[in-house]
Amino acid sequence: MKRNSCTRLLALAALLLLAVPLAAAPQEQPSSSTTMRYDIRFMDLHAAEVLAWDQCSRKEQCRVGSLSAGGDANRRGYLEVTADASTQERIARALAKEDALPLTQSFQVLLVAASTRGGDSGLEMPPNVQKALGDLKGFLPFKSYELLDAVWMRATQDRPVEGRVSGRGGAGYEVRMRFRNLGSATDRSLFLDAFSVTEEPSMPRPPVAGAKEGEAFTPRPSRDLISTSFSLKPGETIVVGTSKVDGTSEALVVLLTAVPSP
Repeated sequence: MKRNSCTRLLALAALLLLAVPLAAAPQEQPSSSTTMRYDIRFMDLHAAEVLAWDQCSRKEQCRVGSLSAGGDANRRGYLEVTADASTQERIARALAKEDALPLTQSFQVLLVAASTRGGDSGLEMPPNVQKALGDLKGFLPFKSYELLDAVWMRATQDRPVEGRVSGRGGAGYEVRMRFRNLGSATDRSLFLDAFSVTEEPSMPRPPVAGAKEGEAFTPRPSRDLISTSFSLKPGETIVVGTSKVDGTSEALVVLLTAVPSP
């Protein structure tokens, strides 16, 4: 009986000795990480950060930071990424694809006369314009709209571009814009950080024979009608702003369409 007890104790001790190294076996270590710096030439820095994060399969093992390049004309800034080698390779490929060339985008600017009185709408309003105006029907106090002019503008990211539209009586309006890309090739979002419409100065007219004193035409200086910033997606049409026309019941409405790529 005593002999059996000793045998059992020895067997239990042997099992315990075998269990110790198994419990103390080291866990699998993650692959070593390296820190890399990437030049960003054309992309928005925040969009580049998001793109890099999307390549990290294990977020807890990635660190992504950005640094602006200041006045450097050759790049927008840098990304500093700490990750394993396979993640760095995915990030490098993704940035090479997305940051290859400056983005170009076509826009259509439309100038519309809006009136609080009903009436003929004049030129046929494009469906996208009708929808944009309809979406704001509760906010715009107008009953009728007339398309006055439209201009197509091709812009390159971060470079200002100018265009011109005409209103009633030959009045001219200068349009300026500048945009940058905030998304990726599959989910683009455009930010217009500078959009303005300026009424051109009216030119002096020759005196009219028989005009009374004080009735002479007074040239009107240029004035800013709209100055704003906003975001939109390709294919979207939005109402950028309105401006009341002095001495009339009309207002000018400016709409912008980011024309989708074919």
